[in-house]
Amino acid sequence: MSTSSITTSTVNGTTRVTGLSSGIDVDGIVEQLMTAEKAQKLNKLQQKEQTAEWTQEAYRSIITDIQDFSSEYFDVTSSSSIMKASNFLKYTATSTDSAVSVTSSSSASTGTHTLTVSQLATKATVSSGSSISKDVQGSTAASYSSLSDTSFVMTLDGTDYTVDLDDVSDLDSLQTAINDAVGSGKVTVSEDASTGYLVITAADDGVQEISISDPDSGTSGLTELGFGTDAILSNRLDTSDTLATIADQLSTDTALEFTDDGEIELTINGTAFTFDQDDTLDEMMSEINKADVGVTMTYNSISGQLVLTADDTGAGNSIAVTDSGTSNFAAVLLGSSTAGLDAKMTIDGQSLTRSSNTITIDGVTYTANQTTTDDVTVAVTQDTEGVYDLISNFVEAYNTLIATINEAIDENADSDYPPLTDDQKEEMTDDEIEDWEAKAKVGLLENDSTLNTFLSDLRTALIDSVSGQTSTLASIGITSGTYDEDGTLYIDEDTLTEAIASDPEAIMELFTQQATSKSSSGVSLAGTSVVRTLSSSDLSTRYKEEGIAYRFYDIIQKNISTIRDSAGNKGTLLEKAGTEGDASETDNTLSTLLDKYEEEIEEEEDRLDEYEENLYDKYTTLETYINTMNSQLSALSSMTSS
Repeated sequence: MSTSSITTSTVNGTTRVTGLSSGIDVDGIVEQLMTAEKAQKLNKLQQKEQTAEWTQEAYRSIITDIQDFSSEYFDVTSSSSIMKASNFLKYTATSTDSAVSVTSSSSASTGTHTLTVSQLATKATVSSGSSISKDVQGSTAASYSSLSDTSFVMTLDGTDYTVDLDDVSDLDSLQTAINDAVGSGKVTVSEDASTGYLVITAADDGVQEISISDPDSGTSGLTELGFGTDAILSNRLDTSDTLATIADQLSTDTALEFTDDGEIELTINGTAFTFDQDDTLDEMMSEINKADVGVTMTYNSISGQLVLTADDTGAGNSIAVTDSGTSNFAAVLLGSSTAGLDAKMTIDGQSLTRSSNTITIDGVTYTANQTTTDDVTVAVTQDTEGVYDLISNFVEAYNTLIATINEAIDENADSDYPPLTDDQKEEMTDDEIEDWEAKAKVGLLENDSTLNTFLSDLRTALIDSVSGQTSTLASIGITSGTYDEDGTLYIDEDTLTEAIASDPEAIMELFTQQATSKSSSGVSLAGTSVVRTLSSSDLSTRYKEEGIAYRFYDIIQKNISTIRDSAGNKGTLLEKAGTEGDASETDNTLSTLLDKYEEEIEEEEDRLDEYEENLYDKYTTLETYINTMNSQLSALSSMTSS
């Protein structure tokens, strides 16, 4: 008796009959049929989509190269821009004495100059005149009975010293201990005549800031020496303290007074300020310095002085500061003033008085750093090397760019290496896929008309004469290679150097000359902002009158500009492939094509899913029928055998 059985599988909730005891491989048959069906359309669509993606990537890579080239040499804000006339008129100024430093601009001329400086310009100041803070001093009398195994740290101008108090028993031995720690003759410790409290002062003019503190380890002896609560532990103010706290730390005999509202009222150069006693000195200085009243307030921790300094040098920039109300901040702490001075120089025999130490004459800027006793000689020479480097670097970058583009359009695509299908990738290793795709990407831009036109336009711009100019690239030593070198430029170093030295203005005009005509609507054809709005006729006129740099700029903008032209189009390459960070990233010919392919692929995948489902339905019906027949045959056989 024969029996039959049905093999089933469930995919996405659908149960399918996939095999019979007879051995028919339904899954295998369906898979083969689906592979053949995919090859008719889906695989081709996916390959077209992949090719379009790679082509867009190839275009965008070149667009990025052009953008980088443009940013470096055709942006007037770039230091290496060949559109800036000043970059072709470079001069170097040198001084024989550091008392005067010099720089030169493109408006300078070669030559020598002599000068002397009899007086420097200075800034007016209003200050305390001396340190405003008390010396380091105790708040109770010192006790020398319990100092064994104790110490403290003394900081002199930022350097820490540990003072060992083991052998200290009186004032003299304390002085000895301090001398042993910091060195003799630097600091004096004494007792205040009226209070008997210890006072620490500088004994050497080289010592400015003094502070004392507890040691990092061990027992501190400061409290025993009277430096406990309310003691003054530094002879410099802490600018983060409030004005009320600082008032108790001032060395002046006149107390700092606040108004009845606990405020300080000041007027500086006509601007009124009010500060609460709970404001810090830092906050006070910050508010004054941000107020744009022509002064800057600082606290000098080295000298201990509070200083108002005029923002500008010169005798005319004075400082007026007064108290208001009952506060006396200015009277107590800003009582010393110094007037600003004008600079006095003699340049090429002519006496000059200026409020600043810097003066510019005929493109040369002189900065006085100190007064002089002898004449200082300034030499202005042409920076031939700088201009040569500018042009040479541009030529090198141009050659690199066109080589990249020429390589792309000269490549020959190999039809033996189309994009791989998903099924093909499953049968290959990662390395094999990588090698295959590298070959498949070759020639994507083969003989591309847009890129060919771009290169042709650049080459023509280099060859065409510039209106009104007798100089050409060839006459200054820049020539193009042979035909098979695709427009590569070469420089004759001697010829170019000589041309720069003999007539830099001519080279400047060759590159940076701008159009002088106006459009039909009366708009100037010069500059950069107007180019995308011009008609083809206006662009033609502009081209004839422009130097090489502006011609290049126009050609580059025609291809990669993110600004729409008079016809509503962005740069030609952007219209074709788009660029990241711009609306053209998704609004371009290739992106539209990719969207179309994506839609067609989705439709074809839906059709294939339905086709596959129909195949399984047919085989399910077939297998169910055969199984029924087998069952009937089995039953009939059983009946006849009995």
